Amino acid sequence: MDGVRREIRPIVTIADFRHIRARLHAHIRTTPVVPCGRPNVFLKLETLQHTHSFKVRGAFAHVSQLVETADKRTILTVSAGNHGLGLAKAAATFDRSCVVIVPRSAPKTKIDAIRAYGADLRVEGSSYDEAEELALRLAGDVKKYAFVSPYNDPFVVLGQGTLGFELLEQLPHVGAVVIPVGGGGLAAGVAAVVKELRPAIRTIGVQAEASAAIYHSLKAGKMVKVPDVPSIADGIAGNIDLDTITFPLIQKYLDDVVLVSEAEIMGAMNRLLHHEKLLVEGSAAAAYAALEHGKVKSDVPTVAIMTGANVDVMLNFSSLPL
Repeated sequence: MDGVRREIRPIVTIADFRHIRARLHAHIRTTPVVPCGRPNVFLKLETLQHTHSFKVRGAFAHVSQLVETADKRTILTVSAGNHGLGLAKAAATFDRSCVVIVPRSAPKTKIDAIRAYGADLRVEGSSYDEAEELALRLAGDVKKYAFVSPYNDPFVVLGQGTLGFELLEQLPHVGAVVIPVGGGGLAAGVAAVVKELRPAIRTIGVQAEASAAIYHSLKAGKMVKVPDVPSIADGIAGNIDLDTITFPLIQKYLDDVVLVSEAEIMGAMNRLLHHEKLLVEGSAAAAYAALEHGKVKSDVPTVAIMTGANVDVMLNFSSLPL
């Protein structure tokens, strides 16, 4: 796996993030930050991003690098849905071939959207971990495939980090940022930008109790595997490469990581829909749930990143707890 992942130099300075931000300008929307009904809480609406997810930032960051270096290999990835969707869009934009592997647990809305961009979609495995095993086997053919990890990739981290600049510009008095955490690409990138520019701002990650690899790894002081339990927050579920580049960045730049239950996530999805009129995925709702249940204090202006809106609309929200 090292041969696949270490082709790109490590992230070094804030200048790297600025360079990628300039490169992505033509492809990425600046999404709004809006106040919500909870005092002192603001929502960063990546639900309004292209593909309705922040993941398109990292996808365009990597694909644009392949274009710049005239690398014509087939783009390959594994995804719970949104990363694959972002890569499918980026590949279509630059007329590149793209293979996206997703588990059978991926929401239908994400699967349909990936197909619509013309990617070679393969539904494999009952879980993200099983789908990733297949993707990594294919990625071993480095002459044929350019593998783009959803998180363990310097350009993906740099692309996700562009969101941090927007937060600081849109809400200059922000005191805390709440970030859903799966593989940690978003958390590593945003927290690095925020802390390098404004060290006093608190950065807090949120994971689902059902799938909390980063939380338990931070407790252990090293990356560990956890049980791969299904979660309504599918975008932040699954295990993480033990050699991921995101872990040391998270150790350095995140002040804390907290956990939320499935019931808390589902309740947050329902309340965001009915009170804020926002349809969000479980992954996004996790950040709001942490604030709602007092696991993160909003004693200063606090932004929760609403990471995506690609949820199956057939979900019966009336059955979710209030």
